[in-house]
Amino acid sequence: MKLPSILVLLLILWHQSHAQTTISGHVKDGANEEALIGAIVSTGVDTTVTDTKGNFHLSVRAFPITLRVNYLGYQTLTIQVRAPKEITLALEPSSLTLNDVIVTSGSFSRKTLNTPTSIQSINQEMLRRDDPFSVTSALNRTPGVYMHAGTLTTNRITIRGIGSRSLYGTNKIKAYYEDIPLTDGSGNSSIEDIDQEMISRIEITKGPNSSAYGAGLGGAIRLLAPVPSAQQTSAKTSLTMGSFDTYRWMLQGAHHDNKTTVSAVYSDLQRQGFRENSAYSRQQAGVTLKYQLTPQIYFSVLGIFTHLKAFIPSSISEDDFKNSPEKAAFTWKQAKGYEAYDKTLLGLSYHQAFGQDWSLKSTLFLKNRDAYEPRPFNILDEETFTVGTRNTLAKRWENFRFFTGMELFFDEYRWKTFENNYDENSNGSVKGDPLSNNLENRSYFNAFIEAAATLAPNLNATAGINLNFTHYTLDDQFNEPGNNISGDYAFDPVVSPKLGLTYVAGAHNTLFMNVSHGFSPPSLEETLYPDGQINPDILPESGWNYELGVRGTQRRFTYDLTTYYMQIKNLLVAQRISDDAYVGVNAGLNNHLGVDLLGNYYFVLSDRYTLNTFASVAYMNYHFDEFVNDGNDYSGNELTGVPQWIFNPGVELLSDLGFYGNISGQLVGEIPVNDENSLYAERYFILRAKAGFRHVIGPWELDLNLGTNNLTDSKYAAMLLINATGFGGSQPRYYYPGNPRNYFGGVSLKYTFR
Repeated sequence: MKLPSILVLLLILWHQSHAQTTISGHVKDGANEEALIGAIVSTGVDTTVTDTKGNFHLSVRAFPITLRVNYLGYQTLTIQVRAPKEITLALEPSSLTLNDVIVTSGSFSRKTLNTPTSIQSINQEMLRRDDPFSVTSALNRTPGVYMHAGTLTTNRITIRGIGSRSLYGTNKIKAYYEDIPLTDGSGNSSIEDIDQEMISRIEITKGPNSSAYGAGLGGAIRLLAPVPSAQQTSAKTSLTMGSFDTYRWMLQGAHHDNKTTVSAVYSDLQRQGFRENSAYSRQQAGVTLKYQLTPQIYFSVLGIFTHLKAFIPSSISEDDFKNSPEKAAFTWKQAKGYEAYDKTLLGLSYHQAFGQDWSLKSTLFLKNRDAYEPRPFNILDEETFTVGTRNTLAKRWENFRFFTGMELFFDEYRWKTFENNYDENSNGSVKGDPLSNNLENRSYFNAFIEAAATLAPNLNATAGINLNFTHYTLDDQFNEPGNNISGDYAFDPVVSPKLGLTYVAGAHNTLFMNVSHGFSPPSLEETLYPDGQINPDILPESGWNYELGVRGTQRRFTYDLTTYYMQIKNLLVAQRISDDAYVGVNAGLNNHLGVDLLGNYYFVLSDRYTLNTFASVAYMNYHFDEFVNDGNDYSGNELTGVPQWIFNPGVELLSDLGFYGNISGQLVGEIPVNDENSLYAERYFILRAKAGFRHVIGPWELDLNLGTNNLTDSKYAAMLLINATGFGGSQPRYYYPGNPRNYFGGVSLKYTFR
C-alpha cells in the first residue's frame, strides 16, 4: 500500500512543478485609450499577439516574469510582473514611424496612415528635443504651423496662414486640453502657459477638417494629459537652468494600476529675460486622475491651476531692432507694463461602453481667469468665468462607424479700464480714475455628426457636418444713457460639411483627399463701430478647403505629403484707430495654396542606439485675391505676417540607455509686415542642439542634459506686429526681437517604487 501512495505523491509534485498560470492583460494607446490590435507580447519563452479588443493571454510557469510589448509606431515597453493578475499596459508613441500612431482624427481614433485629413502629432520624445521652457520649437517643426513668440506670453500661432492677422494672440484656431476647450467665446486660444510636463502629446489638425472640434478655418490643436508609466508608482524631480537667469523646477508624482491612473505635477518657471522689462514668473500645479469603476465605466478628473506674472517689453522700431534689440518700448518700460493672472481649469468626465459597440462620453468643465494688466495707455482689470459641457455618442459596426455630439459653453467676461497715471518719477504704473466698466456674455454652441464607412477593401470614406451658433451681448455699466454702447450680436447659424476618402495602396501607403468647409466668427470687439456701437452686418470669415495627399512608410522611411487650396471670403481686418482701439471690417477674399511635407529616415546603429533624421518643409503661397481696405487696394499682395516657405531639418540619436542628442534648425523666408508689401522682415536661420546622458540603477533613473538655442547667434524677428502705426512722428513698432545665442542645462531624478 505504501508504494501506490508514494507514486501518487510523486505525480502530484511533478504536476505542480509543471503547472502553468495564465496571465491576461490589455494593451492600449496611453493617451487616447484606443486598443492596440496585433501588439506582440512576449515573456521570452512564450509569445502572443493582442486580439481585436487589445487583449492577450499568456501561460506562465513561475513569477516574477518580464513582459516585453512591441507595436509598430510605439516605444517598446518592458515591465516586470510579480504575481498572476490582469494588467493594463499603456504604450507611448515613437518618433520613428509616426504614420502608425493612433490619433483622434475628427471624431474617430485611427492610425495616422488611415486618416483622410492632414493631422500630425508631437509626442514627448519630440517635445524633449528642446528646452522645457516652451513648446514653440516643437510646434514650428510641424509643416504649415508657425508660432510667433515675442515673449513666453506674447505668442501667435498660425496654421496655413489662418490667424496671421491676429495682433497679439492666437485666434481662429481651436485649442483643447483633452476635451476641454482652451478657446474662449471670442475665438482666442492660449496654450503657451501649460507646462511641458502636463502634456503627453499634441495633435494638430490642419485646416477645417475637424467637425468634432469646431470646424475652425485654421484647424484644431489638442493637448493630451500626461500618462504615467504602465503598472508603476514613481516620483520625479528636475531642475533646468539657462541664460537670462532662467530656471525651472519640477516635481511629479505618478501612479498606474488596473483601476487608477493619476499624475500630479508642480512646476516653477522664472526668467529675467534678454530684453528690458521682460521678467517672467509662473507657478503651476496640475493633476489628472482616471478611475475604472467597472470594465465598462470610468471617470476622469483634471485640474490645472496657474499663477503668472510677466512683464511686457512690447514691440520696437526697425532702428532699435537692428541696433539695440534688448530695449523695451519706451512707454512700456516707463510704465513697467505687465500681465498678471490666476487661472483655473477644471474638468470631470464620465465614459461608459454599452456592450461591444456603443460608447458615451460626457464632460463638464469650468474655467476662470482673473487678470490685471497695466499698459501705458490704460490699466485693464478683467475676469472671465466659463462653464460648459461636451457630450459624444459613438457606435461601431464591422464596416461603419457613427459619431455625434455637442459642445456648449457660456463665457461671462467682466472688464474695466482705468487711467494709468505713471510718469518718470512714479516707478511704474499708477491706477487712476475709471474709464470703462463692461460685462460681456458670450454663448457658444457646436453640434456635430460624423460617419466613416468601408466602401471597398482598400477604400474608406468619412463624412461629417458641424453646426454652430455664437451670440454676444455687451452691457455698458459705466456710461450714462446716450453714450451707452450696450448691445448684442448673433450671426446666422453656420453649417460646415466635410467629406474625405482614403485609398490604401499596399500595406504601408495611403492616398487621401478631402473637401471641407470652415468658419471663424468675429470677436465682439471686431463687431464694434468706431463709436462703440455694435455693427450687426459684420460676417464671419468662411471658406472651402481642398486637400490631396499621400503618406506612408517604406522600410525605415516615413513620409507625409499634402497639397491644399483654401479660399476665404469676408476676410476680417482690424483697423487701428488709437493705441488700444480697433474696429473690424469684412474687407476681402484670400487664396491659400500650399504644400506640407514631413519625413524621417532612421538608421539602426546597434540594439540600443538609433540615428533618426527628420525634416519638414512648408510652401505657403497666400495672396489677397480681392482686398480693399480703407480706400486702399491690396489685391494680389502676399498675406501679411506669413513667410512663403519654412524648412526644418534635424538629426537625433535615440537610445534605451546612455548618450542621446539632437541638432535641429529652422530656416524661415521673408515675411511681409504690412498689407502694402512695402516692408519685409528678413529671412533667418536658427540652430538648436541638445545632448544628454540617461542611466538607470535599480529603481533610480538619472538624466543629465545640456543644450543651446540660436547657436548661430542670428538676429531675427521672433514675432511681428503687422501693420503697426507710428504715433506722434515715431517709427512704427513692428518687431519683437528673438533671443540671441543662449544655453541651458538640466538634471532630473526619478525613483520607481514598484
